Amino acid sequence: MKKIFTLIAIAFTAISSNSQVIFNEIYTDPSNGNSEFFEFYNSSTSQVPESIDNYTIVTYYEESGKSGFFVMDLPNQTISARSFYVGAPSPTFSIQGKPDITASFSWNLMPTGGSITKWEKSGSGYISVAVPSNLQDFFVKKSGSGAVHHILVFKNGILVNGLFAGNSQPVIPSYFKLMPSLFVDMSGSSPDFTINFSAIADNQVEHETSNTGMDNGYIRSRDGMCGYWVKSSSSASYTPGTSNGSATGTSGTLTVNSYISYGVLPSDPSKLNFSITAGPAEAFPVVIEAYRDLGIIGQLDAADILFYTNTINTASPTVFNTNLILKADKVMLVAKSPAGCYDQVRALNNSINPLPVKLNNFQGNKNKNNVQLQWNVSTNEISNTFEIERSTNGKNFQTAAVMFGTEKAGNETYSFTEMNEDAKVYYRLRMTDKSDAISYSKVLVFNNAASNSKPLNVIGNVVNDKLTFSYESAVTIKAEIRILDMNGKIVAKQTLNTNKGNNLASISMPSSLNNGMYLAVLTVENSNSTAKFIKQ
Repeated sequence: MKKIFTLIAIAFTAISSNSQVIFNEIYTDPSNGNSEFFEFYNSSTSQVPESIDNYTIVTYYEESGKSGFFVMDLPNQTISARSFYVGAPSPTFSIQGKPDITASFSWNLMPTGGSITKWEKSGSGYISVAVPSNLQDFFVKKSGSGAVHHILVFKNGILVNGLFAGNSQPVIPSYFKLMPSLFVDMSGSSPDFTINFSAIADNQVEHETSNTGMDNGYIRSRDGMCGYWVKSSSSASYTPGTSNGSATGTSGTLTVNSYISYGVLPSDPSKLNFSITAGPAEAFPVVIEAYRDLGIIGQLDAADILFYTNTINTASPTVFNTNLILKADKVMLVAKSPAGCYDQVRALNNSINPLPVKLNNFQGNKNKNNVQLQWNVSTNEISNTFEIERSTNGKNFQTAAVMFGTEKAGNETYSFTEMNEDAKVYYRLRMTDKSDAISYSKVLVFNNAASNSKPLNVIGNVVNDKLTFSYESAVTIKAEIRILDMNGKIVAKQTLNTNKGNNLASISMPSSLNNGMYLAVLTVENSNSTAKFIKQ
């Protein structure tokens, strides 16, 4: 059974539903041969498309001395973040100067989950009347005093946006508020609801004073932006399904102060700080949304991630703040009005130069053409990708593979294995963090030539306080022995004076070293050989 509730349209109602979809264009008065249409804009950055099924458009009409409402229960379709959704009488339609435009849906060929009904006022209630089979005039123009167009949008029964156009004052006309409450029977699982028109506040809808003529309608000159409605003209034409211009950098009626502050200690987080110090009463309550600016820097787009929201009920000098997810994050700050549109969208720069991912060690070996690489990083949470780059000359590197960073915070160990038959091969890491900072590891060299060195030979498989080992070298050179635990952490290392021919050496084990399995790595002329042993 569907839920049924009554719409109580008090000041915060429009934002309590966290609405995302609002009107962006409405072609209300087409000439002969052209068609009405509306365009929704999804202001969300969520990766999950918004369901249109729970949205309802309600328009007021007067005709032949009678008045009432059209109710459009929208179909079971979706709209992606920062995208547009167009409804029209036909699947393809024409507007001023633009023929054969494809709609997202046709309301005369209503898809599953949608419907149009017409309700005529009768006494203190309504009666259902027939809807024309080919409805071309859903956005009915009213003559006489008051507004000429009265259009509301509901989500799950909550008023989220609306436009009253052609009225000289930004108020809802008294004749509209005196209309009886209207019960809306939604299809499917969407909740039924009742609209109490007398309770709708003036600031819950947008107002545009212009009156349309023939072949006119209304357009936002900035996507989703409050106060940017204009009547269509030769300089303000329709663009159904595409952007009318970014809202970033535009400001409305609010005075918003915002900045990013930094901690004293390196471990202290960066903070977003903001205050709303001035604004007209009708602009409140204001919903503040803060996004990590991860897409096109300085633009609110689908790649940005919401990390903070707050509802501010009045202007004051109070400074609100919240920690950034990462110290170096750039931020998009959005202020939304009670009518569901943007009052302003601003980009906040972050002057911190992020430190790259810290590489603790990078090692590997090549045995019978099997290359094994292993590396360990700190601050793993800021890592994005690790590109394993390969070269045959040590100068020109190509990507052998790309590995994505895990979500683990702190230290993390990664490994990579491949077969390679080159006599000599070089490897390095190209590390990119989440702020796009890039750093490189040292270069490892593996050589198949037997003349360079022979494999490391541990003398005695069980070691107590000292590891003794032998190896051969083709030249007199400095070498290095490293002892690693099974997590790749270096627990001991020592430089060796290597002679040509057979060599015998030892390295002391730290007294604090726990018993268990360890790995000895010998590096001679940039070539590595390894051997496992047990510490007791």
